[in-house]
Amino acid sequence: MEYTIENSYLGITFDDKLGHFISLRNKITVDDYIKKHMLYPVFKLVCIADGAGLKDEFVPAELEEVTVTDKIAGQRLLISFRGIKCMDKTADIDVQISVELCSADFESHWNIKIRNNDPHYRIVETLFPYLKGIYLGDDWKENVMIYPHHAGEKTVNPIETYTGDRHLNFSRAQTMKDNDMYFREINYCGLASMSWMYCYNARNGLYISSYDKCFPVTGLRVETGGLSDPWMGFGIRKYKEINTGETCIVGDYGIAVTNRDWHWGAKRYRKYIDTIIDMPQNPDYLKDEYALNRCYNFKRDEVIYNKFSNIPSMYEKGVSAYGTRHMFIASWNRKGFDQNYPEYQPDMELGTPWELYEGCEYVNQHNGFITFYINSRIFDIYSDYFNNIGRRWAIKDEALNMTHEQYGEHKFVVLCPACQEWEKYLINTASWMVRCYGASGIYLDQLGSATPLPCYDPVHGHSDNGDFNRGYLRILKELLPRLRAMNPNSFLMIENCGDIYGSYVWGNLTWNDEPYDEFFNLYKYTFPEYIQVNMVNPLKDLTGEEKMRRFHRDIAGAMLLGSVFWVGLDRFGPGDDELSAYMGKAIALRKELNEFFKRGRYVDDEGIWAISGEISVSHWQLEDGSLYVIANLGKKKGAFLEILPAGVDNDVTYVDIDGGKGTAACYIEGGCTRVQVPAAELSYILVKNR
Repeated sequence: MEYTIENSYLGITFDDKLGHFISLRNKITVDDYIKKHMLYPVFKLVCIADGAGLKDEFVPAELEEVTVTDKIAGQRLLISFRGIKCMDKTADIDVQISVELCSADFESHWNIKIRNNDPHYRIVETLFPYLKGIYLGDDWKENVMIYPHHAGEKTVNPIETYTGDRHLNFSRAQTMKDNDMYFREINYCGLASMSWMYCYNARNGLYISSYDKCFPVTGLRVETGGLSDPWMGFGIRKYKEINTGETCIVGDYGIAVTNRDWHWGAKRYRKYIDTIIDMPQNPDYLKDEYALNRCYNFKRDEVIYNKFSNIPSMYEKGVSAYGTRHMFIASWNRKGFDQNYPEYQPDMELGTPWELYEGCEYVNQHNGFITFYINSRIFDIYSDYFNNIGRRWAIKDEALNMTHEQYGEHKFVVLCPACQEWEKYLINTASWMVRCYGASGIYLDQLGSATPLPCYDPVHGHSDNGDFNRGYLRILKELLPRLRAMNPNSFLMIENCGDIYGSYVWGNLTWNDEPYDEFFNLYKYTFPEYIQVNMVNPLKDLTGEEKMRRFHRDIAGAMLLGSVFWVGLDRFGPGDDELSAYMGKAIALRKELNEFFKRGRYVDDEGIWAISGEISVSHWQLEDGSLYVIANLGKKKGAFLEILPAGVDNDVTYVDIDGGKGTAACYIEGGCTRVQVPAAELSYILVKNR
């Protein structure tokens, strides 16, 4: 029998014979998103038997009851299962699924209630909701996938793209193959910066989100059959332990069908997250920072490039070249960059601790400030302290094995941020850098970047296997006020992005390394208050025209987002005079734009009616008008954007990277105002309301 709940926007149908959902209908566009009917479980539970140290994946055993309840505000579908099974194994674990639908809403609300009656199993993972056989519209090639990998991805035709060599060979967040099925699964909060996904085409949208105020490690899963079997599947995995005798409602989830693009999903998710986190409160002086001088060139791989006594001259070079007064210092610790972590002591070959203090003091006395690099994730296995401390602090899997990672030639284990000893050590180390060396900023590397993992070590003091994110939150919550008690101008930075961490940090460092479906607009639009610090340096493994092209592309991307420029003077070598000069012009334009960015709000391309195909444009809303930042990397003449209703009386001016400025040419075209774009690589158009 089929059971349906519906309103004027969507309909959801469950089939009790098949045991899963067979229809997810958009009643506005008359499109049923479930195009392929497949046999699959509506949820999966991963369990560990007592003393086994091995995980088994269970699916529903017996459907007990399905009911539909009409409520004043909408409808509710309840689905009850008795027991779960894994091949020839069974477990006495009962599950009830609830799907609620309000009378006038795009969104349905889902949860799963689990009662563990089994004396031998504990549940450690829950995959739910779990839907398969989906694509939007008549042509799956026209689907677009929005995925919160770091600051965001936007992938056209994900069924084909996800199964190509580029995604199969990613070093992180790659596509995996499981028999005839492909999948990507990234964990929140870190590798996944937010806990929502969105798939859309020209007429339809599908939003899948987790609303969990406890912030456990959460996997965002996308599946596909690939070109030979075109469908997509979506699931959310929660790392939450449910022991014998416990009953738990795991998470709260939203699934919406819309006729909107991804901006709808961003607004919906932001509405949820605003109820549980605050926007950051950082010192006012940071609003004027538009570039920083990143110095990774002290000691790397046993080679000394600079000593602590060089800090004053390194600082002055940054000020002279690009006006950067923010000096970011890495590779200062024992044995240099990516070695001997977490032995965060000044390397003896670079100078004494007093010389490090003197260098920082010089910067502080000459209108500058310092941020120190500290890695917040890994422990060098060749450290003298690894056996006595590193093993104890390390994350352990279900068999109590450590997780190993390698960077270059250097090998590490991953530490558990919910291990209370490691939390204390990291907080105290960061505090010492501010107190004793005069740092203003502390950068916690990998905190919002690398994969969050579950931990099963019983001696760490955490209450659950999914406490990874909560451990980092405790670190940030304790560290920031302690630093500001010592130095009111203190702040934190992290690598990449995590929405729950953003409340406590000033800058999120995002990459320009591996080319993939980068769409940093996603995170910026969802959280325009969060500052992105974009890597914009020339890439050392490129040469010639390709090096120039990527450099200009990365500069343009940072400018469009209003990001702070991450500048490394050591990345400009012999023959790079043209690159260095362009960096100078770009930073000068970024400085000029900062006055608008400080008082504006980034809204991506909203409010732009049309643009010519050769350019990229971002829109910033100002109280007295609008700002449009433009990248015209081909320097095309005749490029335009359409932005204003016809007949509106405005001042429209432009400034470009080459020093050109004036009144922008405008004329009425098809009921709106078309504005001519300068034939310069980077420019902005300012529209002031009279």
